[in-house]
Amino acid sequence: MTAPLSTRLATRASAIVDRRSSRRGFLRKTAMVGTAMAVAPVDYALRPGTAYAAICQCSGSSCDCGAQCCDGYTEFCCTLNGANGCPPGTLYGGWWKADGSGFCATLSGQQGPRYYLDCNAPCGNCGCGASGICSGSCSGTPCGCGNGSCNNRKAGCTGFRYGQCNQNIPCIGPIVCRVVTCTPPWEIDQTCTTAQRTDNNTRSHNAACLQGDPGGPTGRVESVRLTPGGVRVDGYVFDNQPKNVRLSAGLDTVADIVANKTAADLGYAEPSGRKVVWFSGVIASPLGRQVICASVIDNGRLRSIGCSQLVVPNHKPFGELDSAFAGPGFIRVNGWAIDPDSAKPVKIRVSVDDKFLDEGRARKSRPDVEAIYPDFGDQHGFSIKVPLDTENLDKRKVKVCVYAVNRGEGRGRTLLGCVNVPIHAGSPFGSLDRVENVPTGVLVKGWAIEPDIAGPVTIRIQVDGSTVANLQANKGQRAVAELYPGYGRRHGFSEIINVAPGTHEICVRATNTGKGRGKIIGCLTVTVPQ
Repeated sequence: MTAPLSTRLATRASAIVDRRSSRRGFLRKTAMVGTAMAVAPVDYALRPGTAYAAICQCSGSSCDCGAQCCDGYTEFCCTLNGANGCPPGTLYGGWWKADGSGFCATLSGQQGPRYYLDCNAPCGNCGCGASGICSGSCSGTPCGCGNGSCNNRKAGCTGFRYGQCNQNIPCIGPIVCRVVTCTPPWEIDQTCTTAQRTDNNTRSHNAACLQGDPGGPTGRVESVRLTPGGVRVDGYVFDNQPKNVRLSAGLDTVADIVANKTAADLGYAEPSGRKVVWFSGVIASPLGRQVICASVIDNGRLRSIGCSQLVVPNHKPFGELDSAFAGPGFIRVNGWAIDPDSAKPVKIRVSVDDKFLDEGRARKSRPDVEAIYPDFGDQHGFSIKVPLDTENLDKRKVKVCVYAVNRGEGRGRTLLGCVNVPIHAGSPFGSLDRVENVPTGVLVKGWAIEPDIAGPVTIRIQVDGSTVANLQANKGQRAVAELYPGYGRRHGFSEIINVAPGTHEICVRATNTGKGRGKIIGCLTVTVPQ
């Protein structure tokens, strides 16, 4: 059976979006995405401004199709919780306007636009795939008539996003409720863009509780970041706004704080043009992917300051194994680690071929790590040298694993990474890179390493099988140090020798120390003119 026209159009519209751009790129270019198109896909495909167009959808209830719950739109936030503002933990997902609204008359008596902002649920730890919309179950958002009444519009049912707000958060859940205001949305929430969508069908939508307008610039969330034992939220409110701030993670209220700090207290630059008061609060770690929001508390109403997405690790340490390499009689591991419950250094344990050989502390300075996690300081790098009997090792590679040991809440350790490390043991190796005529003789140049010692190796330069020079390969070679960091830079040689006219074979032999034997590392032919 042929699919309905609405389904075919919706599928085609989705395919066009997927084919032409990534979801984030499309959001940035158009600031308008109907990622689920659960309501009126025909209108969405043909007229994006009316994507909310009313059809009979009763949200699983037994309400009559003439009831408010079935008209296709979402209930006002003030009906659900008495405040014309996003509930704690939700975030603005986008907005549209209705022109010529009598509820938003100008001082001259002209009817201005009325703005409708969607408050979407977060996704918690759920992914959203290419659609950008997750189900309400991800954040515990039920779908039904507002407050269980057929006389209220639905709440938590519509998976849809206009997309002009909070574009830095790619995954959001269904619309919980709507905020209605005469103030342009970009003045309410600084994450909202000015890209406009219009649906005049909502011009007459109203409720007594809407008369408290949430408009007016509120403030800004400057930073949401991990801090020892929790998450720190910093920001400011404008001086004409309430100073009580509510912090939330997902749909849960986590803390109420007061804006009473200065930019100097927190190390930020003061915004230009307006007087502001700063706030800083720490909330206990809400684990997993979280949308952290801040709102001002205004006479029982909540008005959004802003939201940010953050992945909060569990209580075990985290970090990275940056590198691991072998040297004469040792293996060195480098990286960093942080325990989210403490700013103190983390213990690091190193295993080779599944046997723990040594341990140390992540206490070296790592300014790059501090730049990402400033509240933990810079003392979280490690560079640990693990002794290894490479001379008696009968293999060319070993498996090296590095663990960070938990020091705060919880138990156990975290694997930072494993890598197979090449072992260089036995006979020397290197390269004869150049043999060429120069005005004073023949230049012989290259490098050599004796894997059983860290210092320079003795080499012999031979012409047609006869030794003509003995010298130390001790010149700096940056490229060699990058390839074999366990042996350092001083393994190069560069020597000018006297050679009789004619064609000759020049060879370089490296002497051996310990296991293995001396070895020719290269031969090249040169013709010396008369």
